Amino acid sequence: QFYPQGKADAFCKYAFATFDANNDGTIDFDEFLLAIAATSQGNLTDRLEVAFEMYDASGDGQIDQKELANMISAMYDLLGETDRKGDRDPKKRAAEIITKLDVGGDKKLNKQEFIAG
Repeated sequence: QFYPQGKADAFCKYAFATFDANNDGTIDFDEFLLAIAATSQGNLTDRLEVAFEMYDASGDGQIDQKELANMISAMYDLLGETDRKGDRDPKKRAAEIITKLDVGGDKKLNKQEFIAG
């Protein structure tokens, strides 16, 4: 187990949805190879594009505060992080990130804003 202190379920759900390209509920060999390549090869921009796809749970091309807070919570779960008060509150962190990176002022992050940030 890579993260013995944490719970991987939520994070794995996001990752699975990202790499199950045909949405058939399974990851076939081609999808598996693409997942390996996307997460281990390529430049930083390529990997950030994959991260954006994972964070954009609705698939609408933008990450809203709820999606970002859910992903932050999933990462906390993965790492076994239980302190989520004050500055570590996922909703607060998501709001701060969006405020900082949202150039367009729509309170969402598009792919360009996400990668530039």
